[in-house]
Amino acid sequence: MNAAERKQEILKILGEQGSVQVEELTKTFGVSKVTIRNDLDDLDQKGLLVRTHGGAMPAERKEFVRLISNTLYEATSEKERIAMAAAKLLVSGQSIIIDNGSTTVHMAKYLAHKNLTVATGSILAIDQLTNDESIDLIIIGGTLRRYSLGAIGSIARSCLQQFHADWLFMGAAAFSLDKGISCTNLVEAETKQAMIQSASKVCLLVDSSKFGKISFANICSWDSIDVLVTDAIDEGSRKILEGKGVEVIVAV
Repeated sequence: MNAAERKQEILKILGEQGSVQVEELTKTFGVSKVTIRNDLDDLDQKGLLVRTHGGAMPAERKEFVRLISNTLYEATSEKERIAMAAAKLLVSGQSIIIDNGSTTVHMAKYLAHKNLTVATGSILAIDQLTNDESIDLIIIGGTLRRYSLGAIGSIARSCLQQFHADWLFMGAAAFSLDKGISCTNLVEAETKQAMIQSASKVCLLVDSSKFGKISFANICSWDSIDVLVTDAIDEGSRKILEGKGVEVIVAV
């Protein structure tokens, strides 16, 4: 069995058991602990699992994960309104980070002629912005997460450390008053956290269907969010968020 086949088997075992240990894998494959650790480190770098002390755990729970090719065309009207309202926060000359996701990608079409510097790892956003000469486009590299068609992982985080933006426009799978903002993948959550650290202000773009839900991987608390743009929210929840220092914009 070669290294590629062994890594595929490790992922299969991880999916079946929910976790793996270096000690057990060395016995299963008849290789050294160093070899198994290297395998796990490589899979971790690719965002396919998350290293733990002495082993690894899944990066995501498959039942939470959905393809962007599906989510991109859900609640389209709401996402368009949210994206348009978020774009109005910008002024010419600013620098921004556009997160991966089905709502944030809708923003790209509303950035035309704004003379912005845009950093993104979203393939869909890159495709929309490539021919806009008013945009200085910075492409964030990293491991491609096919579910979201965006770059994640250690390379993406390293890239984000090289600059600082005026705004981050961030998407999420779920948001809750008590539990904050979450997504479906631990590595993606770490990448979003690096984006937050690289921006002066953070604008969360989420449609109301995600409100009151909690996903697998925690991104941040409301302390990290400056502006929430959504399509609907009840008055009580709005006041609670405003009490936390979050500006709430309802896109109508």
